[in-house]
Amino acid sequence: MISEVIAVFSRKRIFGYKFIALSSLAIAILGFLVWGHHMFVSGQSVLAGTIFSAITFLIAIPTAIKIFNWLSTMYKARIHLDTPMLYALAFLWVFTIGGLTGIFLAVMSVDVHLHDTYFVVAHFHYVMMGGSITAFMAGLHYWWPKITGRMYNEGPGRLGAVLVFVGLNVTFFPQFVLGTRGMPRRYYNYLPEFQSLHQLSTIGAYILGLGFLITAISLLKSLRKKPDAPANPWGASTLEWKTASPPPYYNFHTVPTIDAGPYDGYEDLVYDEKIRGYVAKDSQS
Repeated sequence: MISEVIAVFSRKRIFGYKFIALSSLAIAILGFLVWGHHMFVSGQSVLAGTIFSAITFLIAIPTAIKIFNWLSTMYKARIHLDTPMLYALAFLWVFTIGGLTGIFLAVMSVDVHLHDTYFVVAHFHYVMMGGSITAFMAGLHYWWPKITGRMYNEGPGRLGAVLVFVGLNVTFFPQFVLGTRGMPRRYYNYLPEFQSLHQLSTIGAYILGLGFLITAISLLKSLRKKPDAPANPWGASTLEWKTASPPPYYNFHTVPTIDAGPYDGYEDLVYDEKIRGYVAKDSQS
Protein backbone atom coordinates (compact mmCIF):
# COMPACT_ATOMS: atom_id res chain seq x y z
CA MET A 1 0.00 0.00 0.00
CA ILE A 2 2.75 2.43 0.91
CA SER A 3 4.60 1.76 -2.36
CA GLU A 4 1.42 2.40 -4.36
CA VAL A 5 0.53 5.61 -2.54
CA ILE A 6 4.03 7.11 -2.58
CA ALA A 7 4.52 6.35 -6.28
CA VAL A 8 1.16 7.85 -7.29
CA PHE A 9 1.35 11.00 -5.17
CA SER A 10 5.02 11.60 -5.99
CA ARG A 11 4.18 11.28 -9.71
CA LYS A 12 7.24 9.06 -10.14
CA ARG A 13 8.11 5.46 -10.86
CA ILE A 14 8.79 3.59 -7.61
CA PHE A 15 12.52 3.62 -6.91
CA GLY A 16 14.17 0.21 -6.68
CA TYR A 17 11.03 -1.85 -7.24
CA LYS A 18 12.88 -5.18 -7.24
CA PHE A 19 14.69 -4.33 -4.01
CA ILE A 20 11.39 -3.43 -2.32
CA ALA A 21 9.85 -6.71 -3.49
CA LEU A 22 12.82 -8.81 -2.39
CA SER A 23 13.10 -7.01 0.95
CA SER A 24 9.46 -7.92 1.60
CA LEU A 25 10.36 -11.57 1.15
CA ALA A 26 13.39 -11.16 3.40
CA ILE A 27 11.29 -9.60 6.17
CA ALA A 28 8.69 -12.35 5.85
CA ILE A 29 11.33 -15.08 6.17
CA LEU A 30 13.34 -13.46 8.96
CA GLY A 31 10.13 -12.59 10.81
CA PHE A 32 9.65 -16.28 11.55
CA LEU A 33 13.08 -16.50 13.17
CA VAL A 34 13.22 -13.61 15.65
CA TRP A 35 10.67 -14.72 18.25
CA GLY A 36 13.40 -15.49 20.79
CA HIS A 37 14.20 -11.80 21.26
CA HIS A 38 11.16 -11.68 23.55
CA MET A 39 12.82 -14.23 25.84
CA PHE A 40 16.23 -12.74 26.68
CA VAL A 41 15.36 -12.69 30.40
CA SER A 42 13.55 -16.04 30.41
CA GLY A 43 16.59 -18.17 31.16
CA GLN A 44 17.29 -19.33 27.61
CA SER A 45 20.94 -20.10 26.83
CA VAL A 46 23.42 -17.38 25.96
CA LEU A 47 23.98 -19.04 22.57
CA ALA A 48 20.26 -18.96 21.73
CA GLY A 49 20.04 -15.35 22.85
CA THR A 50 23.04 -14.40 20.72
CA ILE A 51 21.56 -16.05 17.63
CA PHE A 52 18.17 -14.39 18.10
CA SER A 53 19.86 -11.05 18.73
CA ALA A 54 21.89 -11.34 15.51
CA ILE A 55 18.83 -12.26 13.43
CA THR A 56 16.92 -9.33 14.93
CA PHE A 57 19.72 -6.98 13.89
CA LEU A 58 19.69 -8.58 10.44
CA ILE A 59 15.99 -7.85 9.84
CA ALA A 60 16.77 -4.14 10.10
CA ILE A 61 18.59 -4.31 6.74
CA PRO A 62 15.62 -5.11 4.44
CA THR A 63 13.49 -2.73 6.50
CA ALA A 64 15.99 0.08 5.90
CA ILE A 65 16.06 -0.77 2.19
CA LYS A 66 12.33 -0.11 2.02
CA ILE A 67 12.54 3.20 3.89
CA PHE A 68 15.40 4.54 1.75
CA ASN A 69 13.75 3.43 -1.49
CA TRP A 70 10.51 5.19 -0.55
CA LEU A 71 12.45 8.33 0.35
CA SER A 72 14.35 8.11 -2.94
CA THR A 73 11.05 7.89 -4.80
CA MET A 74 10.04 11.23 -3.29
CA TYR A 75 13.39 12.87 -4.05
CA LYS A 76 12.86 15.81 -6.46
CA ALA A 77 9.28 14.62 -7.03
CA ARG A 78 6.07 16.59 -7.59
CA ILE A 79 4.52 15.53 -4.30
CA HIS A 80 0.76 15.95 -3.90
CA LEU A 81 -0.23 16.17 -0.24
CA ASP A 82 -3.63 14.52 -0.51
CA THR A 83 -4.91 12.54 2.47
CA PRO A 84 -3.42 9.17 1.43
CA MET A 85 0.01 10.75 1.03
CA LEU A 86 -0.20 12.42 4.45
CA TYR A 87 -0.82 9.02 6.02
CA ALA A 88 2.04 7.54 3.99
CA LEU A 89 4.41 10.25 5.25
CA ALA A 90 3.19 9.61 8.80
CA PHE A 91 3.93 5.93 8.26
CA LEU A 92 7.52 6.64 7.24
CA TRP A 93 8.12 8.63 10.43
CA VAL A 94 6.49 6.34 12.97
CA PHE A 95 7.67 3.08 11.38
CA THR A 96 11.26 4.36 11.30
CA ILE A 97 11.09 5.26 15.00
CA GLY A 98 9.61 1.85 15.73
CA GLY A 99 12.39 0.12 13.83
CA LEU A 100 15.20 2.13 15.40
CA THR A 101 13.94 1.51 18.94
CA GLY A 102 13.73 -2.19 18.13
CA ILE A 103 17.51 -2.19 17.75
CA PHE A 104 17.83 -1.23 21.43
CA LEU A 105 15.66 -4.17 22.42
CA ALA A 106 17.75 -6.50 20.25
CA VAL A 107 20.78 -5.87 22.47
CA MET A 108 20.58 -8.46 25.26
CA SER A 109 22.27 -6.31 27.90
CA VAL A 110 19.98 -3.34 27.19
CA ASP A 111 16.88 -5.52 27.02
CA VAL A 112 17.48 -6.70 30.59
CA HIS A 113 16.74 -3.14 31.72
CA LEU A 114 13.99 -2.32 29.20
CA HIS A 115 12.16 -5.65 29.19
CA ASP A 116 8.51 -5.42 30.29
CA THR A 117 8.65 -1.64 30.62
CA TYR A 118 6.75 1.11 28.84
CA PHE A 119 9.63 1.28 26.34
CA VAL A 120 8.40 -2.02 24.91
CA VAL A 121 4.82 -0.69 24.83
CA ALA A 122 5.93 2.38 22.88
CA HIS A 123 8.08 0.35 20.49
CA PHE A 124 5.28 -2.12 19.82
CA HIS A 125 2.73 0.60 19.14
CA TYR A 126 5.04 2.58 16.86
CA VAL A 127 5.60 -0.54 14.76
CA MET A 128 2.24 -2.32 14.89
CA MET A 129 -0.24 0.47 15.60
CA GLY A 130 1.72 3.33 14.07
CA GLY A 131 3.01 1.36 11.10
CA SER A 132 0.05 -0.86 10.33
CA ILE A 133 -2.76 1.59 11.06
CA THR A 134 -1.24 4.57 9.25
CA ALA A 135 -0.53 2.35 6.23
CA PHE A 136 -4.09 1.00 6.41
CA MET A 137 -5.51 4.53 6.58
CA ALA A 138 -3.41 5.55 3.58
CA GLY A 139 -4.74 2.59 1.61
CA LEU A 140 -8.32 3.14 2.81
CA HIS A 141 -8.40 6.74 1.59
CA TYR A 142 -6.56 5.86 -1.61
CA TRP A 143 -9.00 3.11 -2.65
CA TRP A 144 -12.12 4.63 -1.05
CA PRO A 145 -13.31 6.22 -4.34
CA LYS A 146 -12.77 2.94 -6.17
CA ILE A 147 -14.55 0.87 -3.50
CA THR A 148 -17.53 3.15 -2.89
CA GLY A 149 -17.74 5.42 -5.95
CA ARG A 150 -17.74 8.44 -3.62
CA MET A 151 -15.12 11.14 -3.12
CA TYR A 152 -14.55 12.12 0.50
CA ASN A 153 -13.88 15.72 1.56
CA GLU A 154 -10.14 16.40 1.53
CA GLY A 155 -10.36 19.03 4.29
CA PRO A 156 -11.54 16.73 7.10
CA GLY A 157 -9.42 13.93 5.65
CA ARG A 158 -6.24 15.96 5.95
CA LEU A 159 -7.22 17.26 9.39
CA GLY A 160 -7.84 13.72 10.58
CA ALA A 161 -4.46 12.59 9.21
CA VAL A 162 -2.62 15.39 11.01
CA LEU A 163 -4.43 14.72 14.29
CA VAL A 164 -3.72 10.99 14.07
CA PHE A 165 -0.04 11.68 13.47
CA VAL A 166 0.25 14.22 16.30
CA GLY A 167 -1.85 12.14 18.69
CA LEU A 168 0.12 8.98 18.02
CA ASN A 169 3.44 10.65 18.77
CA VAL A 170 2.18 12.52 21.85
CA THR A 171 0.67 9.29 23.16
CA PHE A 172 3.55 6.91 22.74
CA PHE A 173 6.79 8.92 22.59
CA PRO A 174 6.64 9.83 26.31
CA GLN A 175 6.39 6.11 27.03
CA PHE A 176 9.94 5.63 25.71
CA VAL A 177 11.11 8.00 28.45
CA LEU A 178 8.94 6.26 31.04
CA GLY A 179 10.43 2.92 30.08
CA THR A 180 14.03 4.06 30.34
CA ARG A 181 13.22 5.41 33.82
CA GLY A 182 11.91 2.02 34.92
CA MET A 183 8.13 2.34 34.56
CA PRO A 184 6.83 -1.25 34.19
CA ARG A 185 3.94 -2.00 31.87
CA ARG A 186 0.63 -3.51 33.00
CA TYR A 187 0.65 -1.51 36.26
CA TYR A 188 -2.35 0.71 36.97
CA ASN A 189 -0.43 2.71 39.60
CA TYR A 190 2.90 4.50 39.37
CA LEU A 191 5.33 6.74 41.24
CA PRO A 192 4.55 10.49 41.47
CA GLU A 193 7.53 11.40 39.27
CA PHE A 194 5.91 9.54 36.37
CA GLN A 195 2.63 11.48 36.53
CA SER A 196 3.41 14.29 34.06
CA LEU A 197 4.47 11.89 31.29
CA HIS A 198 1.42 9.71 31.90
CA GLN A 199 -0.82 12.77 31.64
CA LEU A 200 0.90 13.85 28.42
CA SER A 201 0.34 10.37 27.00
CA THR A 202 -3.35 10.59 27.97
CA ILE A 203 -3.71 13.93 26.17
CA GLY A 204 -2.18 12.34 23.09
CA ALA A 205 -4.70 9.50 23.25
CA TYR A 206 -7.57 12.00 23.16
CA ILE A 207 -6.00 13.76 20.16
CA LEU A 208 -5.58 10.39 18.44
CA GLY A 209 -9.20 9.48 19.14
CA LEU A 210 -10.39 12.84 17.80
CA GLY A 211 -8.44 12.27 14.58
CA PHE A 212 -10.05 8.88 14.03
CA LEU A 213 -13.50 10.30 14.86
CA ILE A 214 -13.16 13.11 12.29
CA THR A 215 -11.94 10.59 9.72
CA ALA A 216 -14.83 8.21 10.37
CA ILE A 217 -17.42 11.01 10.12
CA SER A 218 -15.86 12.26 6.88
CA LEU A 219 -15.86 8.84 5.22
CA LEU A 220 -19.35 7.90 6.39
CA LYS A 221 -20.69 11.29 5.32
CA SER A 222 -19.34 10.71 1.81
CA LEU A 223 -21.52 7.60 1.53
CA ARG A 224 -24.64 9.77 1.68
CA LYS A 225 -23.73 11.48 -1.60
CA LYS A 226 -24.54 10.20 -5.03
CA PRO A 227 -21.66 8.34 -6.70
CA ASP A 228 -19.32 11.08 -7.90
CA ALA A 229 -15.89 9.46 -8.14
CA PRO A 230 -14.28 9.40 -11.59
CA ALA A 231 -12.68 6.19 -12.78
CA ASN A 232 -9.20 7.41 -11.93
CA PRO A 233 -9.22 10.41 -9.54
CA TRP A 234 -5.53 10.05 -8.58
CA GLY A 235 -4.05 9.48 -12.03
CA ALA A 236 -2.80 6.03 -11.07
CA SER A 237 -1.67 3.59 -13.75
CA THR A 238 -2.33 0.24 -12.07
CA LEU A 239 -5.03 -2.04 -13.40
CA GLU A 240 -7.84 -1.36 -10.90
CA TRP A 241 -8.04 2.27 -12.05
CA LYS A 242 -8.85 1.29 -15.64
CA THR A 243 -12.47 0.56 -14.77
CA ALA A 244 -15.38 2.54 -13.33
CA SER A 245 -15.71 3.56 -9.68
CA PRO A 246 -17.10 1.41 -8.15
CA PRO A 247 -16.22 -1.43 -10.53
CA PRO A 248 -19.05 -3.14 -12.42
CA TYR A 249 -19.92 -6.80 -11.99
CA TYR A 250 -16.89 -8.92 -12.97
CA ASN A 251 -14.78 -5.71 -12.72
CA PHE A 252 -14.49 -4.93 -16.44
CA HIS A 253 -17.06 -4.71 -19.23
CA THR A 254 -14.32 -5.38 -21.76
CA VAL A 255 -10.79 -6.71 -21.56
CA PRO A 256 -8.61 -3.73 -20.51
CA THR A 257 -5.76 -2.59 -22.74
CA ILE A 258 -2.37 -2.74 -21.03
CA ASP A 259 -0.12 -0.24 -22.75
CA ALA A 260 2.38 0.57 -19.97
CA GLY A 261 3.89 -0.77 -16.79
CA PRO A 262 2.19 -0.19 -13.41
CA TYR A 263 4.41 2.79 -12.59
CA ASP A 264 4.98 4.25 -16.06
CA GLY A 265 3.88 7.63 -17.34
CA TYR A 266 3.34 9.52 -14.05
CA GLU A 267 5.63 12.34 -15.18
CA ASP A 268 3.44 13.00 -18.24
CA LEU A 269 0.09 13.45 -16.43
CA VAL A 270 -1.80 16.65 -15.66
CA TYR A 271 -5.04 17.21 -13.79
CA ASP A 272 -8.12 17.92 -15.93
CA GLU A 273 -10.80 19.89 -14.06
CA LYS A 274 -13.54 18.93 -16.55
CA ILE A 275 -13.33 15.22 -15.86
CA ARG A 276 -11.84 15.63 -12.36
CA GLY A 277 -9.04 13.24 -13.14
CA TYR A 278 -5.56 12.98 -14.63
CA VAL A 279 -4.85 12.76 -18.35
CA ALA A 280 -1.76 12.77 -20.53
CA LYS A 281 -0.38 16.21 -21.33
CA ASP A 282 -0.73 15.80 -25.09
CA SER A 283 -4.43 14.83 -24.79
CA GLN A 284 -5.55 18.08 -23.16
CA SER A 285 -7.42 20.50 -25.37
